[in-house]
Amino acid sequence: MRSPLHPLMDIDTLFNDSKATLLLLVAFLSVCLSTLASANGPDTQIIGEQQEHLHPYKGLYSFCTPADQSPDITDILQRRDLPWQPTGAGVPNLGFIRDHCWFRFSVRNLNQFHSAWQLEIDYAMLGEIDVYQIDAGGNLVAHFQAGMDRDFSVRPGTAPKPAFPLTLPAGTDSDILLKVSSAHSIQLPLELMTQENYNASTQTQSIVQGIFFGGMLVMILYNLSLFFSIREKVYLLYVCWSAVVTLFMAVLHGYAQRYLWPHSILISQYIIHYLLPLVALLPPLLALHFLSLQEKSPRLAVWLRILIGIGTILFLATPFTSRTFLIPISASAILLMDFSIFLIGLIRTRAGDPDARIFTLAWFCFIVGAATIALNKYGLIPRNILTENLMQIGVFLEVVLLSLALARRINRLKEAHSNSVRDRAIAEMEAFKAGARNHAKSEFLATMSHEIRTPMNGIMGMTDLLRRTDMTQQQEQYVGTIYQSTQSLLRVINDILDYSKIESGKLELDYRSIALENIVDDCVRLFALHSSEKGLPLYIHIDSRVPERIKTDPIRLKQIITNLLSNAFKCTDRGHIALHVNLKQPPNNKGVCMLMIEVVDTGIGLDEGQQSSLFQAFTDLSAKTKHNGAGLGLVICKRLIELLGGEIGVSSSLGRGATFWISLPVEVETNQRKPVLENRKAVIISSSAPQLLSLSQMLSRWGAKTLEYRNVAAALNPANPSQAVDYLIAELPVLENPQNVEQLRAQFDNPALILLHPTGQPLSDNLPENLLLIETPFSCQALKRSLLTGPDENRAFTEKRAPLICLDQANILKVIVAEDNAVNQLVIDSILKSLGIHATLVSDGEQALELVRNRPNHWDIIFMDCEMPIMDGYQASREIRALEAEHEAQPHCWIIALSAHATGDYVQKARDAGVDDYLSKPVSQQQVRDALKRGQVPKGTR
Repeated sequence: MRSPLHPLMDIDTLFNDSKATLLLLVAFLSVCLSTLASANGPDTQIIGEQQEHLHPYKGLYSFCTPADQSPDITDILQRRDLPWQPTGAGVPNLGFIRDHCWFRFSVRNLNQFHSAWQLEIDYAMLGEIDVYQIDAGGNLVAHFQAGMDRDFSVRPGTAPKPAFPLTLPAGTDSDILLKVSSAHSIQLPLELMTQENYNASTQTQSIVQGIFFGGMLVMILYNLSLFFSIREKVYLLYVCWSAVVTLFMAVLHGYAQRYLWPHSILISQYIIHYLLPLVALLPPLLALHFLSLQEKSPRLAVWLRILIGIGTILFLATPFTSRTFLIPISASAILLMDFSIFLIGLIRTRAGDPDARIFTLAWFCFIVGAATIALNKYGLIPRNILTENLMQIGVFLEVVLLSLALARRINRLKEAHSNSVRDRAIAEMEAFKAGARNHAKSEFLATMSHEIRTPMNGIMGMTDLLRRTDMTQQQEQYVGTIYQSTQSLLRVINDILDYSKIESGKLELDYRSIALENIVDDCVRLFALHSSEKGLPLYIHIDSRVPERIKTDPIRLKQIITNLLSNAFKCTDRGHIALHVNLKQPPNNKGVCMLMIEVVDTGIGLDEGQQSSLFQAFTDLSAKTKHNGAGLGLVICKRLIELLGGEIGVSSSLGRGATFWISLPVEVETNQRKPVLENRKAVIISSSAPQLLSLSQMLSRWGAKTLEYRNVAAALNPANPSQAVDYLIAELPVLENPQNVEQLRAQFDNPALILLHPTGQPLSDNLPENLLLIETPFSCQALKRSLLTGPDENRAFTEKRAPLICLDQANILKVIVAEDNAVNQLVIDSILKSLGIHATLVSDGEQALELVRNRPNHWDIIFMDCEMPIMDGYQASREIRALEAEHEAQPHCWIIALSAHATGDYVQKARDAGVDDYLSKPVSQQQVRDALKRGQVPKGTR
């Protein structure tokens, strides 16, 4: 039976049914593919209408591949077979891996009020970060870069931690992809927040971090000042440790790259590489010295030395190993170091060590934070607010507690030492009282008590310096106890001295061979800090003819010089103090020479009556001088110098200072060594004439040639030809100016730079590198060692002595030397003879004036002592200038003033009298040669 439908209608129906089936099949496949894609990709995370921040961990997916197999952004967008895996609900923490990792999440913004968002990564230790924003259509909207291994300027913002601005229009979907690689632990703490919330969060973090780093800087500077005050090595180690851990925290939180080296990729890449070995090295070194384990517990000290060796090896290996290899090893070494020091602290605390209690508590605070962050970086514990900030809290507590422990330790040691010295002095006094009528014991008591008083200058000076620093109430109490103890000890010593002057007897002298410079150094070192605090420069002048080694009683000689220096400081409020050592008489056939030692001050001076009774013991023990002393120290000096076979005296007048002199016979050691600085040259720049003289004289004594200038302009004078010198010695204002340093290096062929710096004064931050520091008043031995450590150390011993260069026209110069002191006459005359000049010697200014009056056209140069009897040098100079003015045909005679004073007032006084040049006594051959050259101007042109 035929179908009721038309055949064509049957064909159309069949075609339509097939088409519908095909559409259904395509739809089904699309759903399947969509389901499959969603199974391998991120789930879209919704930002609610009122929501202002989001942690996208629930929809975060990632995968990691080796660096050479890592896909680029094009592959990520095109490929569907990538092994995306969910990261979990917490912060991704992959630990130390070398792979490149991709992260992905999708987000839909339903917040109508905020389209500007910030994606912050709260971790600044990632090496390279690339962030891509993809819109719903699969198009790349934005690409940002950040990371430690890149220049800071590539970042889209200026925050220390990586943050990326995202535009998320309301109601639209966006895909966020991140590519991360790092030599450090890979962690990804993400937070998406509105721009307003981000700004508020950044401001809060800046305030908190500013408080932390400001507090750390204060602790570092405070303890650094204490180190310069008391010179305890443990303080320096503490400062180094605090600085390293502070820098580590600055790197960890991104502030170092932001503010210290934003454009140095190399430093940013390798700073942790070098810091971690230091974090492993410095703590065991600090613990070793802080707990004094070498003396208290040698076995524990051995283990700490092993840890120090491990840290040293790691630090030395840093230039030769990769970051990915060394950083995990350094982190393991830090964990081993942390627990070892904590265990040692517990052992010493249990043993009753008073220094160990606070130290162990401080280290416990640090170890908790360090262990937490180390385990977190290995991926063993999750990353959260506590694990990231516990380290910073522990570091701050540890630094504060260690500072308190150091203060307590130093105060306890000083208090114990002070009490020990006081108790010992009291015990000795009581023992000697029992034999007070014994003549020999009384003298022994007097000299020993005076020897104790000598180092008391150093103890009291350091204590007084410490009292004037900022301290806690407990620290002030400890320091006050120390100061009162030293005052009590000083009173005990004064009582001993008062008692000892009643009885006197003979002493047995201990003659030994010793370097004279060592004696001078020991005496000057006691007054270095006092000189700096009081603003009284202390200059050392040792004539080049003085023997290097002598045979005498060094203890008695130091006692005498120290007493005279102490007396000079007590009686001088302004000006300077100088210690002169000259050769009064050369060695005789028995090898005995006569030294002249002078202590010169610019103090109040003495009248004739005071000078006549100065070296006599007071009969009334209650008599005291204006400067709180009974004069007994000078009495002991006189007795000691007489026992040594010498003499002592004073030259003074009221208001013009005093010169205490010692004439001392000593035996000269015949085996004198060659000058250690032979054939070397030095340039000295100082505004102080005595300083120039002191250094020039000292370097000439060691065989060096010197050029002295009062300022930089004189040294760089175009009239001075450029020449090569070995050393350039200058004061702070000279070397603080980079332009001065550059010009001086060019002028003198890049010499070694040596800074003269007052003891205890802070250093400038603008000083050049490779600088040698010499504190003034300088130590002869320290200066010599510093100079010998410069380039070509052995050159002084291998080169031959340079021949003496005589002055031009020296044999025809007509010279007068006006000097009342026979020794000074001998010195000047000997120097002139060494230059080929035979001078005419007179003993006062009137005789010099008479020679000029009788032979007006004959004399070229006059060396004029300023202070002479009958007519002094000032008056004689004025008379000579008046004589020249009366006779216009008489040529100008070049007058060189000689004076023991070097202050500007005395120089100006001499200039006003008409002198042409000025030399401070004692003078060196180089100074005389230079002065003669300055005076060798043709008479017609003067």
